[in-house]
Amino acid sequence: MLLVYPLSETPKIIRKKFELNSEVFENARDFYHRNKDMRHHKVVVYDNNGPVFCLGWIKNNPVNVDKNNPRVQMHLSNYWEYSAEDVELDYSYVDRYKLLVFEELEEYSYHIARMVRKHNPEIIIAFMDRRAALLFEESDHMLFADSEDEMFEKHPELKTLRTLKGTKEIRWDVQGVFRGIMSSLEIMISMYWLKREFYYGPKNPDKTFYLIKQPVKENGLTALIANVIGVKQMLRLKRPDFIPVVDMGIAGDPNQFAGMSGEDVWTMFFKQISPVSLEEVYDSQHVILDQNSNVNLNPYLTEFLFTNQRAELKYGDDLQYRDEIVAHTNEVLGKVFPTGQKRILAVIVRGTDYNAPKVEKYVPHGISPEETLKKAIQYVKDKQFDLVYLATEDNAVMELFLNSELKDKLIYVSQDRIDYSKEENKDLLLIEIFGREKSDPYRRTLDYIAVLEGLVRCDALLANVTCGAVTYALGRGKEYEFVDVETINITKQKISPTS
Repeated sequence: MLLVYPLSETPKIIRKKFELNSEVFENARDFYHRNKDMRHHKVVVYDNNGPVFCLGWIKNNPVNVDKNNPRVQMHLSNYWEYSAEDVELDYSYVDRYKLLVFEELEEYSYHIARMVRKHNPEIIIAFMDRRAALLFEESDHMLFADSEDEMFEKHPELKTLRTLKGTKEIRWDVQGVFRGIMSSLEIMISMYWLKREFYYGPKNPDKTFYLIKQPVKENGLTALIANVIGVKQMLRLKRPDFIPVVDMGIAGDPNQFAGMSGEDVWTMFFKQISPVSLEEVYDSQHVILDQNSNVNLNPYLTEFLFTNQRAELKYGDDLQYRDEIVAHTNEVLGKVFPTGQKRILAVIVRGTDYNAPKVEKYVPHGISPEETLKKAIQYVKDKQFDLVYLATEDNAVMELFLNSELKDKLIYVSQDRIDYSKEENKDLLLIEIFGREKSDPYRRTLDYIAVLEGLVRCDALLANVTCGAVTYALGRGKEYEFVDVETINITKQKISPTS
C-alpha cells in the first residue's frame, strides 16, 4: 500500500519524482513493483507550483497480530494491478452504504473513491484528509474535512445515513465488518475478490477457474470445510460460470494436518470440489487466485463465518470424502454404534481451548459441561433414548459423563483427548498441545472425522455451544428430532444478506 506523507518527510536525496495527476498512485505503484530496492525510499509528487507531498510504500500487514507466532501472521497480497478502467467489479458490499468516510488519502482509499464515483455517483464520499482536494473536486457528493465532528457539524443530515468507514490501518477485526468500520484494503478485497486472474498455461481458453489456495494456518477441520464449501456456494450464486478448485498445499504454512510440508491438506481427506485436476488448472489460461492468508479479511466471508450463514450452510454433494476415508470411518463407527433400531442422543461438549484467554473473546460461549450433562439426563428420561453418543476432545468432560448415571448408555469414538486440568495445558490451543506431544496429525484427523460422522447417525442433537462440530452436523443435512444448542451469539447486530 502507498501512504501519503507530508513534505516535512521529503528525503534529502530525491531519487524519483511524479507528476500530480489522476494516475499518480498507479504510476508510483508500478515504480515500486518494478524496483524492489526502492521500497524503503519515499518518492516526491509535484504539481505546477512545486512539491505537494511524498509517497511511500508499506507492506500490507495487520497491526494486531502476534509477530512472534507464525500461526497468526498474515502475509497479505498487494494490489499491484488495477486501473480506472476495471470492469465487472463486485460492488454489492459497498452498495449497502450511502456514505463512505475515509480517514486518510492513500492508495486504496483514492482508488475506491474513484471507482465508486463511477459506479454510483449518488453515494457520498468524504475524506477526513484535505489533501484529497488535490485529486478530487468538492461537491455535494465529495466532501473534505479535518474530522468527522467537523463534517457532521456542517452536514448534520449525514448522521442518518448508513456509513462505511475506511481506515488505512489493517486489523484482524471481526466486529469491524459488522459495525461498518474496516480497512481500505478490506474494501478493495470486497470489490476485487473475483478479479485476481493469472495465466498459467495455454489450456482451456474458454473456461475460468477459481483457485481456492488459502493457507490453513490455525484452522481446524470444520473451519476448513466451511471455508471451502462456503466459497464454492458463494461462487455458485455470484459467478456460476467460474469453476472452483482447491489447493491447500502451501509451503511454509504451519498447520495441524501437514505441518510445514506444504502437502495439499484438502486432498488428504476430500475429493476435489470440481471434476478437474490441479494439473490442468495450473496449465490453463484463466485462473482467478484466492490466496489471501486469512479469508476473514474478505468481508463476505467474515459475515459467513461469524453469523448464522455458516450454521445454515448445507454441504450436499459439494463435500465428498476420499473413498479410503469413508471406508475407515465406517469401520470405526461400526464398532461404536450397535446394530438394530436404537434411539440415540448426540451430545457435543466443547470444553477445551475456546476457554483460553487469547481466543475466548472471538468465540461464542454456552453452558457448562455439568449443565449439559443434566440436560442429557433429562432428555434420556423424557424422550426415552437408548444411548448417548458423546463427542468431546476434553478428557475432563469424558470423565464427567463416564462417572454419571449415563455411563451404561454412553458410546463414543476413541481419540486423543486433552486433560486441561494439567498446568502445562492451560492457555494453549489444541493444535499447540498436539504439536508439543507430536501426535500423528493424519490419524488424529481420521478419528475426528469418525466422531463428526457419528453425529449424523444419531436421532437428536444436544450441544453446550455452537461450535464446528455443530455446524458440521447441521451442514450434513441430517433431519434431527430436535437440536438444542445453548450459546451466546457474539454478533448481535442484524446483517443484511450478501447480495
